[in-house]
Order: sequence, then structure tokens, then C-alpha cells
Amino acid sequence: FRAGKRKRMAEESYRRMDGGATDPFPLVKEKVQAAVRQLEADMTTWRELLKRTNTYTNQEFQRTHRSVRSQLKQLNKHIKALSTTIKVVEMKRARFKNIDDDELENRKDFVAQTKTIVGGYQRLISDPQTKAKRDEDKRKVKELRSDDSNNNFRTMGSHDPIGGRVAEQEMLEQKQDVVLDDMQTVLDRLGVAAKDIDFELEEHKELIKELGTEVETAQGRMGVAMKKLQKLLGTSSRSKLCCLLIMFLMVLILLALAVLA
Repeated sequence: FRAGKRKRMAEESYRRMDGGATDPFPLVKEKVQAAVRQLEADMTTWRELLKRTNTYTNQEFQRTHRSVRSQLKQLNKHIKALSTTIKVVEMKRARFKNIDDDELENRKDFVAQTKTIVGGYQRLISDPQTKAKRDEDKRKVKELRSDDSNNNFRTMGSHDPIGGRVAEQEMLEQKQDVVLDDMQTVLDRLGVAAKDIDFELEEHKELIKELGTEVETAQGRMGVAMKKLQKLLGTSSRSKLCCLLIMFLMVLILLALAVLA
């Protein structure tokens, strides 16, 4: 269902382009290139933090980890959208004469290269070694807390109010990060829903325009037919009866055509 909507939205974008609007591919390509550069920078930070910090307690790593996961998700959406636009052009090749075969191949290469980069980072994040490192960090912290729970840990909390406040602040920041991530997810979904609604409205406008054109054509034909009937009705009573019968049949035919359409 979502793939069908993406395809319809891509077709609508290229339909507008065919009418003189801007080609959507270069605009989305620029966004993807900027997003890939940001992802590469964040992944450099992510790898460094993974090596030298405890990933379970380090807030910077946790924020960076959530950020790169969100970026990968968005990039995958852009890649699917670009792939769909390419398929639309391929299916309706004669309609998009301004996109030659070389340009189409360049677009395919860009999508493939971007997909490779994103896939590599996804594999790195979900790599068993990465998971093992994070699990080990978590185990160490829990063991330390368990060992200190009956002596130093509680004592430090009562005799070191600053340390206790720092820990409390870190916990609060972590909860805020989770809430912000949830809000970002909701906003992303609302953005997708808004685009779908916009596409449906545009589609309905086109249908209404087509219906109006058909109605105007039918009215024109009916007007011509009525003029001819008026001429015939002025001859004789027998001719009038025939003309009325013909008019009645024409009305039935027009109604049938309207129902079938």
C-alpha cells in the first residue's frame, strides 16, 4: 500500500514536471547528498565513542546512536522515493524526453552508490561485535552497581550530593532524549500523511477537471442535437412524433454513457 502511494506521488511529481514544473530528482538528490555527509560525520563520532567509552552510561554515545539510526531511516525513505521516480520514467519513457539514457543511468548509479553507503552503516550498527561491546558495557555497569549497592554506592550517594545530582541530571536528559525521539517519529509520520493528503487532493482536482470537460462536451453535443430537433419539429405531426422518439432514445443513451463512465 505504501509502495503504491510512493509510486503515485512520484508519477504526480513527474506529471507536474511534464507540464513545466521542476524535475524533483535533482532537488531530492541534493538533500540526500547533504544527509550522507552529515551521516558520515556522525558515524565517525559514533565509532570513536564506541571504542573509548562505556556505551551504556555515555550520554553522547546514546544520543549519537539514536541520531544515526534516525538518519539511516530517513535516507532509506529518500532512496525508495528516488528509485520510484526512476521506475516511473522507465515505464513512460516517451513522456520524459528531456531525461536521456545517460542521465537515467547516472541517476541509477547515484541511487545504487547511496544505497551501498547506507547499507554499510546499517550493517556496522547491527554488527554482532557492536552488540557484544554494548552488552559488555552494560554488564560491567550492572556488576559494579550490584557490588556497591550494599556499601560504597549508597554511601557515595549520601555523602556526595553533587554526584547524586549529576546522575539524576543524566537520567533526566536520557528520558528527554527518548521523548524527543518519539516526537520526531510522530512528526515524520504527520509529514508523510500530509504529503499523501496533498496528493489525493491533486488527484481529485484532476478528476473534477476531467469530469467538467466531459460535461461541457456532452452539453455541446446536446445543444447541437436540440437545434436539429427544433428544425425537424416544425414540419409535421408525424415528424414531431419521430423526433420526440429519437430525442427520448438519445437521452437514454446519454444517461447510459454517463452511468458507465
